Amino acid sequence: MYQIASIGLLKVVLACLLLSGVSACTSTAVTHIVPAPDKALVERALSGAALDILHQTPTPRIAPDELLSLTPEMAEFAEQAVSGQRRDADKVRALHNALLLPESGGGRGVLYESAATFTPAETYRQRRANCLSFSLLFVAMARHVGLDARINDVAIPPTWGRVGDRLQFMRHVNAKVNLRHSIDTLVIDLDMRNYRAYYPQHVISDRSAKSQFYNNLAIAPLDAQGGTLANRFFNLKQALALDSSQSFLWNNLATLYRQQGLNDLAEALYVEALVRNPQDLTAIQNLSQYYRQEGELALAAKLDALAYQHRESNPYYQYRLASKYYRNAEYQQAAQRIESAIKKHPDEPLFYKLAVDIYDTLGLTRKAQKAQQKRERL
Repeated sequence: MYQIASIGLLKVVLACLLLSGVSACTSTAVTHIVPAPDKALVERALSGAALDILHQTPTPRIAPDELLSLTPEMAEFAEQAVSGQRRDADKVRALHNALLLPESGGGRGVLYESAATFTPAETYRQRRANCLSFSLLFVAMARHVGLDARINDVAIPPTWGRVGDRLQFMRHVNAKVNLRHSIDTLVIDLDMRNYRAYYPQHVISDRSAKSQFYNNLAIAPLDAQGGTLANRFFNLKQALALDSSQSFLWNNLATLYRQQGLNDLAEALYVEALVRNPQDLTAIQNLSQYYRQEGELALAAKLDALAYQHRESNPYYQYRLASKYYRNAEYQQAAQRIESAIKKHPDEPLFYKLAVDIYDTLGLTRKAQKAQQKRERL
């Protein structure tokens, strides 16, 4: 989701959060601050002509239809996994267990690996997957055995990673199954221990899920197999062809052009990202950085102010600051920030765990006890 920090490319793998929204006035302010996107430059960027790569053939070429398809062996595995189960809920659990249990226990033994962006067939063969690859595999198998399964986009706490000189803001998806003869749904995650039902989430279309798959491929390290400039471009173009509404795709394409020194194209694409989502914090930050480097300091300052407002409204940003203050023995500031985080999102156990540590350190026994009690109730 998203979604880029500094000069990085977004990585849609194990984790992602759609950052907490800002007020409508912030969205309006973005449209007043930035110019309208130059459509001619956007079209030129989508053509790839400026990159001098059109003569190259991207490899490997993965067709969108492969991303929710099964081989005969995989279909048989799914059928055997749910054999004897009548209720949808039992089929869901049986299929989940069959994919995760080790081979010695009769399962497939699929393990998590952040960089494992594979088709369902490759995930099944290699027994490795990130959250998106696993979700595509599970949904494909679940549908084969008659279950109403969809890809589910989950807004988990912000998770950042660094790959070389790039900061990557991580996204997370899992699978959701609608149960027949019931109003209930079941969520299946590659790591159920860390999934929380109260995280904001919504089902996305197959096209959006496939779009995120190509985005994953697009941000592969340049030294990885297939991680060439041509592959990055063509995978991002394929992602946009599937779902151009996702602002982080435009953001990533902008960063690709910026890394090639094609700044006018990068600017147009960053602005296009904000047209798609005026609350895209990373697009705001990237565009601010671009304007600062171009000497447009007034524009950069206005965008920085919007980014600050966005961050301040995010409870997980408050949590990060509280953690930083606590590590630096600045306990009063830590307490202020963790209380702000709890006020904005009172149902996050993670916040209360840190609050207990802070209050214990400050000798605030009653506050620590209350925080611990609240944490235990969640």
